[in-house]
Amino acid sequence: MPPLSFRRLVLSCLALLAASGCMTGPHNGTTTGDSVIGETFLFEGYYPEPSTPVSLQVLREPHLDPTVESNWQQFATSITTTTPTPFNRPEPLYHWSVTAAPVPNSLFSARWPSGGLVKVRAVAMDPDGQTVLYTFDDITYADCFTQNATQPWNTLGTECQGLGLNRSALVSTRLNPVDRPIAQRPEFLGRKSPGLGAAETQQYYAQIQAPGTLEAFRSIYGFAAGGDVTATYYNDGDLGLGREMHCKPFAVPPSQVGLACYVRNYGVLDGEPIFGGSSASALQDAVARTNSFATVAMTFTPPANAANSVKFMVYDAAGVLTPTAKLDNTGFNTFVPGNCLSCHGIKANYDAATNSVVGRAQFLPFDVFSFRYSTATGFTQSAQADALRRLNHLVTLTGPSDGIREFIEGTYAPKLVSDVTAVANDTYVPPNWTNTKQKGLGLYRGVVKPYCRTCHMSSTDTNLDFLDQADFNLYSGAIKVDVCGADHSMPNAEHVMKKFWKSGARAYLDLGLDMQSPCGP
Repeated sequence: MPPLSFRRLVLSCLALLAASGCMTGPHNGTTTGDSVIGETFLFEGYYPEPSTPVSLQVLREPHLDPTVESNWQQFATSITTTTPTPFNRPEPLYHWSVTAAPVPNSLFSARWPSGGLVKVRAVAMDPDGQTVLYTFDDITYADCFTQNATQPWNTLGTECQGLGLNRSALVSTRLNPVDRPIAQRPEFLGRKSPGLGAAETQQYYAQIQAPGTLEAFRSIYGFAAGGDVTATYYNDGDLGLGREMHCKPFAVPPSQVGLACYVRNYGVLDGEPIFGGSSASALQDAVARTNSFATVAMTFTPPANAANSVKFMVYDAAGVLTPTAKLDNTGFNTFVPGNCLSCHGIKANYDAATNSVVGRAQFLPFDVFSFRYSTATGFTQSAQADALRRLNHLVTLTGPSDGIREFIEGTYAPKLVSDVTAVANDTYVPPNWTNTKQKGLGLYRGVVKPYCRTCHMSSTDTNLDFLDQADFNLYSGAIKVDVCGADHSMPNAEHVMKKFWKSGARAYLDLGLDMQSPCGP
């Protein structure tokens, strides 16, 4: 075994070699909604030698092994300038740039399927040895650059290096699965009790003794007396609706506490609910308390691990208990509580033999930075910040999963959510996602946080709550099938899937999990 100091020296030299040049654009995760044929980008970067040729290369097909050199084809060239660019160390950098199309015409269409990914890289053709330049992720680069702006350029390079290390994936946002004709769209919210219908919901309602009207629900749980915590927002990270939330604790003899909540939903256009529609219109109705099309109610009664400890009820626009709940524009899965459990307990299930929810359903936390808010007085985010804090505190009374508990703690850290002076922050990342620098942050911030966390934090299976990057990596095979396979079953909610496919998330997934996939429609 070499002495420790020698090993450190070797590792330091290897890091320096890896950081000997970069491609600063386009970043991994860059998107385009235009035709991929002839689509051009500004490719640019830096190398520590002047007048050095740079070869821009594309993977011949996006599913091919990027470690095989013959799988790469040159599509453009550039050359570094002779003008030095100093950056926090004596050795300067030299800029290079070229505007080019990875797919110049239809003869090369295999490089980038419409709606999918293309993989690109830059190679410095240095006489002393070719160097594949490192790359950055669009989701993390700006913050990382700011944090390391005073560091030498090689340190900044290694600290901010992206998920692909020395390659980037560009994303075509065409052919979104959500834009298909309704009959051809994915089976949204269909992983829990598919095929069950209104008759089974009626049996479930009888089992949990669901109040027949919303007013009866409000009366039973004390809402008529006031004192409930309320907030109004557009849940942009979930169903894409305006929401008027009300929650109130209630006593459970001899000395325990339960929680009851109901939320009126807004987002009607021409008499029909529209999921993922205009947030401004939905918020306007929510603030005015008009055009609500349905109300969802939930209760928690301890103990948390008992069957039906969390109950689900749905009321129609007239406030009458209804056995169906349409939670997206397709209406493929309207069974209550099955479609609710798709997010409120991904390890919970409905037992038709006992008409019960088993496996610990969950109250979800309020992810305040995923919401949109009205500009009306009293309904802005700042005006409702304390109400949202109190709502999150109430969620902690329901025996939440580790993922939910840690999310709430992290959102209000360093103070407790019960502290009236606690303020929410949008910087929470589970500790086991930050120990791999950008490799962890890119995946978490670009994929898990906006498109997975809301539902997966409800899991009581610690492998599925995605609190640890190792668990996310463990499911890479299933993720590839669920996200990029023909069925496109994840993300499982329509509004979230639409946003996912319009983002750079597939690039982060593909390179971060080494999926070697075109990840197209």
